[in-house]
Amino acid sequence: MIATRIGKKSGVPDNYTRLGEYIAAAEEKGEKLHQFWIRNCDAGTKIEDLDLALLEIEAVRRQKPDIADKTYHLVVSFRSGEQDKLSKEDLMAIEAEYAKALGYSDHQRVAGTHINTDNFHMHIAFNKVHPETLKVITPHRDFKILAKVSREMEKKYGLAIDPGMTDGKARDPNKLSPAARDYEAHTWQESFQRHVLKHREEILEGLWKAKNWREAHEVLAGYDISIKLRGNGMVLMGPDGQAMKASQLDRSCSKKKLEERFGVFEARKDRRQAKSGQKVRTNHRYKPRPLVLHRNTPALWRRYLSTRKVMPRQPSLAARALRNWKMFLLMEASHDPLAMVLILSHKEFLSFLSTERTRAQETFVKGHKTTNLLYQ
Repeated sequence: MIATRIGKKSGVPDNYTRLGEYIAAAEEKGEKLHQFWIRNCDAGTKIEDLDLALLEIEAVRRQKPDIADKTYHLVVSFRSGEQDKLSKEDLMAIEAEYAKALGYSDHQRVAGTHINTDNFHMHIAFNKVHPETLKVITPHRDFKILAKVSREMEKKYGLAIDPGMTDGKARDPNKLSPAARDYEAHTWQESFQRHVLKHREEILEGLWKAKNWREAHEVLAGYDISIKLRGNGMVLMGPDGQAMKASQLDRSCSKKKLEERFGVFEARKDRRQAKSGQKVRTNHRYKPRPLVLHRNTPALWRRYLSTRKVMPRQPSLAARALRNWKMFLLMEASHDPLAMVLILSHKEFLSFLSTERTRAQETFVKGHKTTNLLYQ
């Protein structure tokens, strides 16, 4: 199962009625409605009650005129053939688990499942405005919630385990920028962005607790990260000059979001200017390391590092090549079988990442290729 929130497009009005009608109609070519239900509306629970239910939902939403985004649209994609394993009661129970975990158990919603050849998926349109309290609920770090519920439902109903695009393990390779992927493909060493994403949860937790820019800089410094202005946004910088957009770590780390919390950006003071006792310890330093860990890696990696240490300041072409772990392995392969083993391991790993990224993107596109039109 891949659970994905479909965000509202910037500049496009939030049209809940249009989305509800889309779910009920299954408008796409070759697509048909499988199951449909409505929750927490006095109008009823069936498809014939939809028109009245949408009027009821809109009446609640109109009481929050200042809120631009009042819809939480969730799409849950299943593997081919899994529709035969799940009854309507099962699907409703799965939907209820997502609602509970997101804080929407008592919220109005329209839900339905669509079948399009081998692509079976569920749409859930939550009204973020509570029908009684009128409190608007927006889940924090919902990707983690969605991944947790997905794994629980896969286990409970005997479904294929599919980490997809919301699970922590899948987010790492799929979130890497083209520059980071190119760095890893060229060097076979862990990119700075992978280092950051590996510690993502800890970093976000630390930033969430920070009260000002000084504390935010201290959190990031603990992972060998500095944050700087670049263009109209912010970037996270590594000690070797690699960089990634701050918003790639999380949307809450965009320049706009951080300045809303901490005020206008303040650069980190030079460590030499810091008072005694304020020096930040780097617990998770970013340093060159092999992209793939193998039982044969340590010995060759030590040899590689030793070779780099003794390289002359003005190295030859061969010596310059040895600054790169990939080139070192290729040069060693002619006389060291262990190097060839590592070469094959790295190629297999990079091929796996490419296949997984392509499959996740294809699954996402097949299931949601029309969502750009849903709010129009």
